[in-house]
Amino acid sequence: MAKVRIRPGHVRPLWAGHPWVYAQAVAGLEGKAEPGDLVDVVDPQGKWLGAGFYSPGSALAVRILSREPGREVDESFFRERFEQAASMRARLLGLPSAETTGYRLVHAEGDGLPGLIVDIYGQAATLQLLTIGMKRREAEILRALRDVTGVTTIVEMPSREHQDQEGFRVEPTVVAGAEISELVFRERGFEHRLPFAGAQKTGFYFDQRDNRARLESMCQGMRVLDLCSYVGSFALAAGRGGAREIVVADRSEWALGIAQAACERAGFVERCSFVKGELKSLLPQLLEQSEQFDVIVLDPPKLAHSARQLERARSMYRLWNTQAVRLTRPGGLLVTCSCSGAMQPIDFVRTVALGAADAGRGATLLALGEQAPDHPTPAAFQEGRYLKAAFVRIS
Repeated sequence: MAKVRIRPGHVRPLWAGHPWVYAQAVAGLEGKAEPGDLVDVVDPQGKWLGAGFYSPGSALAVRILSREPGREVDESFFRERFEQAASMRARLLGLPSAETTGYRLVHAEGDGLPGLIVDIYGQAATLQLLTIGMKRREAEILRALRDVTGVTTIVEMPSREHQDQEGFRVEPTVVAGAEISELVFRERGFEHRLPFAGAQKTGFYFDQRDNRARLESMCQGMRVLDLCSYVGSFALAAGRGGAREIVVADRSEWALGIAQAACERAGFVERCSFVKGELKSLLPQLLEQSEQFDVIVLDPPKLAHSARQLERARSMYRLWNTQAVRLTRPGGLLVTCSCSGAMQPIDFVRTVALGAADAGRGATLLALGEQAPDHPTPAAFQEGRYLKAAFVRIS
């Protein structure tokens, strides 16, 4: 098996448990390896650090899969990792449950399977294969996943950002089991019916589960604006929490239709209105109309895919938060989010504070939420803590 030798000065993070070997940390390749081959990773003295799939065209040359010397990465390997992931979620998180049948089963690095994401939707699962190494082993992954979970359908979802780097393309499609057209599941007691054709990422944002629960406890009697709502998950939390009026806004008519159907099933669609619009035009429009809200949820798409994009991301977050603060009544609540992993929590909170100052308002941080615990990360892998949800009182 070929060896990837690490440059001096780049070993310590890997030794501590960081799962990524950056391309600039590679001193050289000893032996021959094709994209997706399993390779050993060694330090400058040749000491073995781990093994992972080789991605020579990516900024991440290797993602560490195993720290057990000689361990085969085969179907039994995947089955063992799936069993460990399922056991942790059942024992520590109570997932699945009668109230929640939709959750993340495999969170890539956090479950020892970098390059693989699996979400469970009742009797179906969606997966993303983010590296060519995982894609080459799709058959073994599918067999092991069905054996461990008992799901009757597996849907492969695309991730253009990763797959373009890795050199392959897929479309949303059923890759194992019975043909279906939608994902049917429950989350915190809400029933969801989500057509997977046209869905974002792996279908649903399970990472915001705990933040939605916190919002629900803060909405009694409030007028709520849910921006970048997608399929209305925060709106559902606000409605059950007693909000008197909810404005659900998203750029996708497809997503708004699903959100409206979910609110109808939940029994409070009469308190909701649904607005199609891009954030950059909708916020100025609401300001021009002198709208005011007691609670605003601002959950935009990822703005910084890498550190190189951070400056532009800060500028956009600052502007959007300034506008959102101006729409918030004094004493009201702004729940503002960032899923840009390149932006650290302290940086994001500072940007929100600057946005509030630009609006001439005060901002007090009540809580800083992150991704739900079915999205774990290695302790040495701060890049994996991507989600920030700042609960901010505006004065």
